[in-house]
Amino acid sequence: MKEKLLIIMMLAAICFPSCTKKGRKGNAVKIVREWTGKEIRYPSDLSCMSMGKDTTCVDLYNDNFKILLFVDSLGCTSCRLKLHEWKRIMNESDSVFIRKPEFVFIFQSKKSDGKELQNIFRNNGFRHPVFIDKENETDKINHFPSNPEYQCFLLDKDNKVVMVGNPSLSSGIWTLYKRVIAERETSVKTMGKAEEFTSYTWQDNADASIYPQKRKEAAKKLN
Repeated sequence: MKEKLLIIMMLAAICFPSCTKKGRKGNAVKIVREWTGKEIRYPSDLSCMSMGKDTTCVDLYNDNFKILLFVDSLGCTSCRLKLHEWKRIMNESDSVFIRKPEFVFIFQSKKSDGKELQNIFRNNGFRHPVFIDKENETDKINHFPSNPEYQCFLLDKDNKVVMVGNPSLSSGIWTLYKRVIAERETSVKTMGKAEEFTSYTWQDNADASIYPQKRKEAAKKLN
């Protein structure tokens, strides 16, 4: 039941208050429904760098939770990346989780964009290792949504999508990510395995994403 409510609240955090039009609400529901449970695949030739220098990145197939951010070349601007927010989120993760999730950043960056990207990292003091995908193979394999708001995912140990949404753009999404990870950690510790997703109604999700009262009711039930 809590899994159902979490996904309802995820849509609320993504959509409310911007999704006041039926079309945007429907688009959010469609994307979340399509991507939840989908496995993310990675190309074999991704390079890794930190502050413009080659380094070692996280193992993409380890058994930990991952927060994956994909950034295409159009999104590589300092204001859109919100690297200061990502640094805050990663710092917070050090203290709130039993096992900190892996933060996987994949930048689709052509050779001509490389220097600009390095400058953005340096100017923001962003030292976290990132993957560079010069040929955009990651997107070609997975066909990510075109809207940057939906190019960020919480992944389970099998690289399957648990939630959709960018926590650097929404504190509500970050709250939901933390709750899901904390509950799965507790479930693994007490039961030996995480609970499977409960079935839920997409109309419930859509309603919760639009109407504040239903959003509040879902939050009360979750707690």
